[in-house]
Amino acid sequence: MKKSKILVIILLSIVFITASSLTPWKSQLYKYTKTLLLLKKLYYKQNINEEKITYAAIRGMLSSLDPHSYLLDPDSFQTMQEDQSGKFYGIGIQILKIEDRLTVITPLEGTPAYRLGIQAGDVIVEVEGKQTKNLTQYEAVRLLRGPKGTYVNIKIKREGFKKLLHFRIKRAEIPLYSIPYHFVDPFSNGRIGMIVIRSFTGTTSKEFEEAIKNLVKKGIKSLILDLRYNGGGDFRAALNISDEFLEKGKVIVSIKGRVERMNKVFYAMRNEQYENLPLVVLVNRGSASASEIVAGAIQDNKRGIIVGTRTWGKGLVQTLYHIRSNVAIALTTARYYTPSGKMIQRDYTHLEDYLLFYNDKDSYEKNTGGIVPDVKVEDGKLTMFTAKLRSKGLFFSYANHLVKGETGLKGKIMFEKKAPICIFDGQKINLYTDPIPARITQDFKSFLRSKKIKFKDSDFTKSLSSINLQIRREIVSRVWGMEESFISILKDDPQFKKAEEILLMKK
Repeated sequence: MKKSKILVIILLSIVFITASSLTPWKSQLYKYTKTLLLLKKLYYKQNINEEKITYAAIRGMLSSLDPHSYLLDPDSFQTMQEDQSGKFYGIGIQILKIEDRLTVITPLEGTPAYRLGIQAGDVIVEVEGKQTKNLTQYEAVRLLRGPKGTYVNIKIKREGFKKLLHFRIKRAEIPLYSIPYHFVDPFSNGRIGMIVIRSFTGTTSKEFEEAIKNLVKKGIKSLILDLRYNGGGDFRAALNISDEFLEKGKVIVSIKGRVERMNKVFYAMRNEQYENLPLVVLVNRGSASASEIVAGAIQDNKRGIIVGTRTWGKGLVQTLYHIRSNVAIALTTARYYTPSGKMIQRDYTHLEDYLLFYNDKDSYEKNTGGIVPDVKVEDGKLTMFTAKLRSKGLFFSYANHLVKGETGLKGKIMFEKKAPICIFDGQKINLYTDPIPARITQDFKSFLRSKKIKFKDSDFTKSLSSINLQIRREIVSRVWGMEESFISILKDDPQFKKAEEILLMKK
């Protein structure tokens, strides 16, 4: 017998058993079963997918509760298993479905989506011609994933843009490293180390131990921990990273729910790690959930300084309950609180505000939820003109053509192998620190025109510094790799510069 028929028989049996003791329409199960029977009897199509309808009903129940309770159907389980194995191809974003809005929580560093400038807070309204409001989160994930080298077309709604942004993205293998970069800050005379954590997974603690030991061996005296665009992940990993910096016995986070057994307090369990290493933690609106636990623990224990912008504010605890071996619901059972008792979850009464941060435009003091940084520094923003060029992959494309000698600068530029230095017109240019020569910028402008990209010279001039930053980043990425590319834009990163300034003032 098919599983869908078994589900219906069980439901009907329960209804007939309970209906005698309940006023029929007061029995919620009766309402559902009555509706299903009417569909089976009167719907104009003879065959309906009863299992699909049941899953839709469960999703409807969960979506009426909060933005983060959700159903894991068999397809969702398959996606989860792919995530755990690390063997899938896609565009490189973490997404969340809130009512009918498919929202980008985090673009993953070095992926196709990241290269094209997809941002946290972008709302994906269409995938391959299908409206995402009619798709579940995992149906959208399945559409976004596909064979390596194939393309997917999406349309995005972005705050501040009147028209939808169109992206054609080539799928690639998505790196699932928790810590993509760790390095000694080249602008600090070897004093500052930086560790970038982009997600919390089962390997985060091991990756962190290897990274921090490597940096300490190189002689760093302080650390920048970058949790920007970290959408969260493994709760235990967040506890372990917090424990690295806190004295034994310090509170990391507490959980409070309606059921008494859900109430717990989590403490640092170890000493003699990095409790005395001067620390700055970078956060932004893309920092959520597990990354907010770490930032909150560091802040409330006065263990380091939090720099950046308010975090997302995702502080609801989901517990996984299995319905079948490959079906489960992630049900919100509690909320996270920082050591001082502040609730991490941001208000989601008005989903538009929750989704696009509209309610954060008044003041940090009026709005609760998330981690409010000790030092507020806005992200370095792309101009609208630069964002449009990046969304079309034009900076990435130009860097490829430049390196291959396929632009007007053919034969006039060479690249050293070991360091981000190019030789242009006989002059050495350090791409970490030196400005991009005007002739390269002009070459990019000519490249745009060769691609028949229409633009006003005035728009190009107004966006010059933003354009040069993207040219620098893509050239370094193409020749020396993603970590070097990341370092090459730090001098223009206001949040990093403030963190560096704070740590250089410490003896």
